[in-house]
Amino acid sequence: MKRKGEKEKERGEKIIEAAVCPFCACLCDDVVISISVAENKIKEIRNACTFGVKKFLSAEKTERRIKTPRIDGKETSYEVAIEKAVSILREAKKPLIYGMSNIGCNAQRVALEIAKLKKGVCDISESICHNFLYQELRKGEYPFYYALLDEIRDNANVIVYWGSNPIRSHPRHLSKFSLYPVGRYAMKGVMDRELITIDLVDSELKKISRWFLQVDPGTGGDAKIAEIMKQLVKKETNNGELRELVKDTAAIDFDTIVKITDRLKKAFYGVIFVGLGIFSSENALRNVKAIFALVEALNKEGVKFVMFPMKGHFNVMGAVQLLLRETGYPFGVDFSRNRIFEPGKTTVLDVIKRKEVDAALIVGADPFSSFPKDTVRKLCDIPIIIIDPFESPTAQFSTVVFPAAIAGVEAEEIAYRMDGLPLKLEKILNCDYPSDREILERLLESL
Repeated sequence: MKRKGEKEKERGEKIIEAAVCPFCACLCDDVVISISVAENKIKEIRNACTFGVKKFLSAEKTERRIKTPRIDGKETSYEVAIEKAVSILREAKKPLIYGMSNIGCNAQRVALEIAKLKKGVCDISESICHNFLYQELRKGEYPFYYALLDEIRDNANVIVYWGSNPIRSHPRHLSKFSLYPVGRYAMKGVMDRELITIDLVDSELKKISRWFLQVDPGTGGDAKIAEIMKQLVKKETNNGELRELVKDTAAIDFDTIVKITDRLKKAFYGVIFVGLGIFSSENALRNVKAIFALVEALNKEGVKFVMFPMKGHFNVMGAVQLLLRETGYPFGVDFSRNRIFEPGKTTVLDVIKRKEVDAALIVGADPFSSFPKDTVRKLCDIPIIIIDPFESPTAQFSTVVFPAAIAGVEAEEIAYRMDGLPLKLEKILNCDYPSDREILERLLESL
């Protein structure tokens, strides 16, 4: 009787039974992929969400790929493109190295070395997405912030998604880490857990939530709700007095806030998953402080609660961990200054706005699609080098363009899950493109 591996070999198939998906920071590590070795093509994908499937199959979407290196829009060779990119970086007095959230850890390390060598600015998407979170964490007052997703899955019986809709952003988050999986203290899975959703919009989560609270931004929004909850937890003000304080604000559903707070206080283990709806609002800093204060109050009352930010890009945590290890700071590091980290001065939008950088090396990002228009216009005034597998608005306006292999699909790498757990990304398919790391290493060696 032939073994499974022998049968696969006869059919010319290769099966990877625990591939890690490089789409989002969930890094789902149970994806099963069947590959036709002869055709160098994925035949079947199981256990991946729609976004994950598209990421694995993106290698075959040749119309979206950057085919060859380009200089000023004209196709060229890697050797010539390397020479041009090195010339730009050598002439630059203070280059910007930006992105890094969608590349592997090995490539990130080389990009950081280039920033150090050139005494440039090294920044990642966290300076835009989770800036205020790290400003609070730097105070060192929040021991309840961190938890592994495995711990949450095993223990949590009250789950709050605040300003986050994982159905749209992290489709398997609910089934792998929060609501649905069986845990050590949730042996019946969803039957042993309660879901609470707090959001500006009436999202899909409402249908499966035990409690749903819609936020009106005109009331002070999320921060106001968190502050009311904190007072209810600490019993600093009785319900009647609190009701009087908010009676003129009809948009605040006080009764629902009281019911949700009562449930939080009775939790065996609770988690608040905080999304960009909190971090990207006008009141972001106040929101973060208020939710931290609420979680702190719950812990002081003897209720185990953690706050957990929903990270997006598949290896943004790898970039954060690298910068913290090497510099002590999570993003926006300026190696040309004595004070190398100062949010509002050393972060990407600020150095571009003040025209402090005179060249840009972009890897694993598309700033032209995400930055404010005024910032993009100023970025156009300096030479841009981009490394990316796919065409993008940034690539269209770049001086030097390098096509690269897709990390976790065409190149082996390391990435950190949103809770900081490092995982190995497999090379699924062969390709003719060099990896991000290989291109960055050639730039570093030439510099």
